[in-house]
Amino acid sequence: MITDADLDGISGWFYPPDPMLFRFFLELSEHRCGVADLAEIGCCFGKSSVLIGEYRRSGEEFTVVDLFEDPAPDPSNFTENRRDYGDLTESAFRANYARFHSSPPRILRMDSPAARPILAQRRYRFVHIDGSHLYRIVRDDIETARNILVDNGIVAMDDYRSEHTPGVAAAAWTAARDGLRIVALSPTKLYGTWGDPRPWRSALHTRLLDSGVSFQTQEIFDDEIIRVIG
Repeated sequence: MITDADLDGISGWFYPPDPMLFRFFLELSEHRCGVADLAEIGCCFGKSSVLIGEYRRSGEEFTVVDLFEDPAPDPSNFTENRRDYGDLTESAFRANYARFHSSPPRILRMDSPAARPILAQRRYRFVHIDGSHLYRIVRDDIETARNILVDNGIVAMDDYRSEHTPGVAAAAWTAARDGLRIVALSPTKLYGTWGDPRPWRSALHTRLLDSGVSFQTQEIFDDEIIRVIG
């Protein structure tokens, strides 16, 4: 089993309580959704990818989409990538992943707009969006997730409330207004489904009580969502 200490040894950002929430959604989605794939749009050095890969089951594929060291076609995205992720390379990602898994994920070395038709060829139970911070791209990544997820599949979105990512916040809350049902919020990630959120919330409520992790419920768009406290 991959531990939080294992993840701490990989560069990148993946703060508590999100590893616990990833484990919860990945484990339960296997039972609620059946055999379906896993995907991550934007992987950085592989911190969350390593954990997602632990939950790939027989007959499933894990797909990672990232430009790595290639230049982004969008000038704004190119500037951000060079500033914040200039030392990210595919070889660094592969090396981190290979420390924990014998076979690599399917890697689509391209930007997410180019990857969309490839992703659309399969169906997924869990999609993690952590690529661009630009509103237009994140909005389209969310729509991609909506189209490729199986019924009751889960989308996780990073940076929905960070000070430096207002475009992600705008895209996330617009999606929630337009039909995405929020299951839970952590300090850095939003978890939602276009299916029925109530079984997810009920199971998560029980898991959090058992684990002793602090949480509260709040009403947003007439839904009672769970806010997990870091």
